[in-house]
Amino acid sequence: MTTSEIITIGTEIILGQITDSNTPYIANILTEKGIRVQFQTSVGDDKELLKSALKVAAERADLIIITGGLGPTANDVTREALSDFFGVSLVLDEESYTHIQKIVESRHRKVTDADKKQAMVPEGAIVVSNTHGTAAGFAFRHGNAEFVCLPGVPGEMRSMLQTYLETRATSKAGEDCSLTRTIHTFGISERAVEDAVGDCNEQARVMTLVHDGVVSVSILATAPTGEGAAKILDAVEQNARQKLGHAVFGTGDETLESAVALLLKKHNKTIAVAESCTGGLVSDKLTNIPGISEFFLEGVVAYSNRAKSSILGVPEELITKHGAVSREVARAMAEGIQKRSAANVGIGTTGIAGPGGATKDKPVGLVYVAVVSDGAFEVKELRLRGARIDIKRFSAHCALNMARLSLTQVRQP
Repeated sequence: MTTSEIITIGTEIILGQITDSNTPYIANILTEKGIRVQFQTSVGDDKELLKSALKVAAERADLIIITGGLGPTANDVTREALSDFFGVSLVLDEESYTHIQKIVESRHRKVTDADKKQAMVPEGAIVVSNTHGTAAGFAFRHGNAEFVCLPGVPGEMRSMLQTYLETRATSKAGEDCSLTRTIHTFGISERAVEDAVGDCNEQARVMTLVHDGVVSVSILATAPTGEGAAKILDAVEQNARQKLGHAVFGTGDETLESAVALLLKKHNKTIAVAESCTGGLVSDKLTNIPGISEFFLEGVVAYSNRAKSSILGVPEELITKHGAVSREVARAMAEGIQKRSAANVGIGTTGIAGPGGATKDKPVGLVYVAVVSDGAFEVKELRLRGARIDIKRFSAHCALNMARLSLTQVRQP
């Protein structure tokens, strides 16, 4: 199997001034293509440091994807570092230069040496055209490793990476094909998921990942053909679904909110949300789904006790007797938003996200989530750990999952 390393270049990344969004994207795409990502490296805008990183990468990976440092400024040293490392000269790629000239002239200015620099590539390199910008990318085989150098601008990099990978797949036709598929679960522990799918197929490699309560199972299958690899994935997925049951909510880029949206559409149901501790996060996730306005009627953040009573109709005596963070109030919030909006499904969340606000009987991380659906109701008590945002995210996912299960008429044990 092809192994890879991702190298991102930029002092602003090293200093934490910007967030590197390229590495997660590249890692995900490579994994989907059956290329194992083994290392991720960040290097500042320094030619010697970059050459050092390239030397290490060449010794431990078959494919090195490099992003950043291809711009027109003096700090953009990537192409020079790579030409030095490869021991070849930089040459002008005429097609890239013509592309740059057209873009620059369309902006009513003259082409400069800095512009021309972006069309320079190591001699013998294969150019990866940049249809969304000016800096040319390139691929170069050095020793046993293949280096692919792309701009750091995400929109440009993503398009060029896809172009390169398509070309690479064509050139490697006839070799074993590796494919991946990811299955997502909620409401079940990572250990339980591993036990269920760990030995499901000798021809597949399985890996689990946990994020905000979602346990994802990444399956890698290798076969002489793509069709054969796909058949292995189908068999593993079917086996996993049989063992994990309704804990499985989707595959690939599907989310809990998209699973809920699909069920709302399938059953022609509507939903409304009343939130306290999650602060609108459940509503935010739902409204990220295109077309959800047909099914999502209303979202209310009733943070104070007064708001819970005046907006949702939660009886004041209920709050006085049980406290705002209680099973009873969570249910009353769900019923209140359902009645207010006339939705089929109502969600209520209340809890203590911390770090303050806890008592002896009600610690940080105590959350109640209620779902009322067509006359039936369920309230779950959660005892969570972590930072405030972690508690909010897990609680929001729990609310969505409960709604999902209510729409499939399944209750968690």
